[in-house]
Amino acid sequence: MYHGLSDTLIPPQGSINYYIRAASQMGSFPAIQSFYRFYLVPGMAHGFSNGTSNPNANPPLPTIDQLYGLLTNWVENGVPPERVEISSAATSTAPAKSRPLCVYPQKATYTSGDPKVAASYTCS
Repeated sequence: MYHGLSDTLIPPQGSINYYIRAASQMGSFPAIQSFYRFYLVPGMAHGFSNGTSNPNANPPLPTIDQLYGLLTNWVENGVPPERVEISSAATSTAPAKSRPLCVYPQKATYTSGDPKVAASYTCS
């Protein structure tokens, strides 16, 4: 499951609450993460669009194909998604940016390096 943190139609707190309640009812986050994982996506509005107030911001976002590939690999090959790296498209005015998505309740924490590159973050 994923939810954009900039979703103006459905606030992310409802999805967060649902995931926490599911974990609570079934024992813990590790108990449900063998079959149910949740990712919060910074800068994503409802759907796969820019959720910032700047229409030119071009935040890193997952693609439908990327998410489908992760789910298919989990179901068909038994490889659960862990840290997911998402990217923005390069534009004529800015290079591509990347960010990690971490399995909830973890979050991406900047450690060092270029803040526009996913390798500069850890999930903790």
